[in-house]
Amino acid sequence: MRRYVRVTVVPLAVATLALSAAVGSAQFSGAATKAKAKAAVKVGIVTEKTGIFSAYTAEWLQGVKIGLQYATKGTGKVNGQKVSLNVVDDADNPTTAAADFKSFVGAGYKIIGGTVDSGIATELAPLAAQNKVLYISGPAAADQVTGVNRYTFRSGRQTYQDVQTAKSYIKALGTGKTVLVLGQDFAFGQSYVTDATAAFGSLGDTVKSLLVPLTTTDFTPTALQVQAMHPDIVFLAWAGATGAPLAQALDQQGIFTNSKVITGLANVATYQFYGTAGLKFNYLSLYNWQSPHNPVNNYLIKGMRTDFHQYPDLFTADGFVWAQMVVRAIQTGQGTNVSKMIKGLEGWTFMAPKGRQTVRASDHAMLQPMFQVQLVAKVTGAYVPVTLATLTSAQTAPPVVAHFGG
Repeated sequence: MRRYVRVTVVPLAVATLALSAAVGSAQFSGAATKAKAKAAVKVGIVTEKTGIFSAYTAEWLQGVKIGLQYATKGTGKVNGQKVSLNVVDDADNPTTAAADFKSFVGAGYKIIGGTVDSGIATELAPLAAQNKVLYISGPAAADQVTGVNRYTFRSGRQTYQDVQTAKSYIKALGTGKTVLVLGQDFAFGQSYVTDATAAFGSLGDTVKSLLVPLTTTDFTPTALQVQAMHPDIVFLAWAGATGAPLAQALDQQGIFTNSKVITGLANVATYQFYGTAGLKFNYLSLYNWQSPHNPVNNYLIKGMRTDFHQYPDLFTADGFVWAQMVVRAIQTGQGTNVSKMIKGLEGWTFMAPKGRQTVRASDHAMLQPMFQVQLVAKVTGAYVPVTLATLTSAQTAPPVVAHFGG
């Protein structure tokens, strides 16, 4: 059974965004309202503000704020209705998340979003169908969220798209290799094992896996297990604050010296987790702010510099996209007609910070560009990503798993 520990120290960025979300209604509605003003559209967000993924939530919520500004042209209103956000902390606990979701339903919310934990997202999705409300998941990445029901959409990428982005790295290293998928034992890591086994196995490689309990804090036994398996390639599928102690343990056992490492580029705070060895890794990336060159990404960058005095991070663009989807839903269904909101999102193609994205009508997968990058060291000692290649949405599109729409 999974054990959940509530972390009481909340990063400043999270606290700041929580406050922003809490007062979003006031920000968006303005100081004065007319007596006959249209009722606000209430939007609920269930996500992890405390826990090992809380840093992801903080940057995602920053993107939500700026995305709403962009999609509503700075008014905070859609069809004359203000958007009222209510963000609650699921503390990385599925029971808490489900209770929060049901509370939103009971309060009349027709649009609910979140969460960062893939395991929780897969449990919230059925509640959307049971209660006939729109659920826009994000930024959870497990494949299982795609195609689960017609009421559930995803705003970010899924693990299949990560693996397809990494596939050419694996292919370039030759056939007959032993590839170890090292991940966390919940929906996120399990999804990677399934996708990598199929993708890398098709290249003629032997794919093994090692999934570590999510509550693990001592990674020396994990590193020793990896060492004993003698992999040629380690596909590191990891998320959250435990990445640093894991990296230290792997390095101490010589894994970074003896095996080729392919992994996802995480948020900026992790760039130097692997030391100089990380400069030799092959990275896939769902987003880094330097890569896309379009007006929407420019807007996000400017908004982050103005509002938060920093650049966008890993999940900032996903939050931005989530906000775009919420506005689109309200535009087509007034925030109350769920069937019309679903139809408005199905098949929708739009410009996002990453580039052109499409909500696939058949199963609600989010088709989007992906990136291959490497880290380089600047003279200042900082590590920064450099984009090597951009893969189109067609190159990484997951297989269709359902047929809800066209």
